Amino acid sequence: MNAPQLAAVLLAGGSSQRMGQDKALLPVKGFRHLGERNWQQLIDLKPTVLWLSRQPHQVELGLSAPDGCHYKILADDIAGAGPLAGIQAAVKAALNDQIDELILLPVDMPHIRSQDLQQLISSGRAACKAACYQQDSLPICLPLYLPVSQELLRWLNEQLQNPAARRSVGSLIHTFASVQLPSPGTHALTNTNTPDEWAEHAHY
Repeated sequence: MNAPQLAAVLLAGGSSQRMGQDKALLPVKGFRHLGERNWQQLIDLKPTVLWLSRQPHQVELGLSAPDGCHYKILADDIAGAGPLAGIQAAVKAALNDQIDELILLPVDMPHIRSQDLQQLISSGRAACKAACYQQDSLPICLPLYLPVSQELLRWLNEQLQNPAARRSVGSLIHTFASVQLPSPGTHALTNTNTPDEWAEHAHY
């Protein structure tokens, strides 16, 4: 049996309104910015392809992929629809490029590690289901391992085309069967949306 074709996707196309500046460009020790730091976590997974979810008007992050790993930038089809639009673009690209599975990482998690992502991939593959972490018995919707299917793309399209829909990753997890793993560590799943959150967590 051939190994599954994995796309590792960095979700970095949000507006960062609450942060007041592009979260992908926040400075991180040892890297040019947070985007590069989390891109490296995806590179360490040795995926088939590396994709960056980023909008055409946003500053380029200057990222690249290792030799033999295809890299491209995906723009949302529907602007301003949140991370679900980035996921929809990735699923559509995956079906077009014969990619079997996605690991989706938001750019605003300064402590996530490649081993945390690999645990999601391994658990999701074993169960043939989506996989995420949980904390206090509630799912942490991202990062997310996601098997690709036409059914999933149809659901995403319906959500994004319906103004009354919740358009949330949480709805996706509740709609499709998932494995939910215990949190990998105290700060591993922290995401930073405001300057105060960044000031609190950037030094850990």
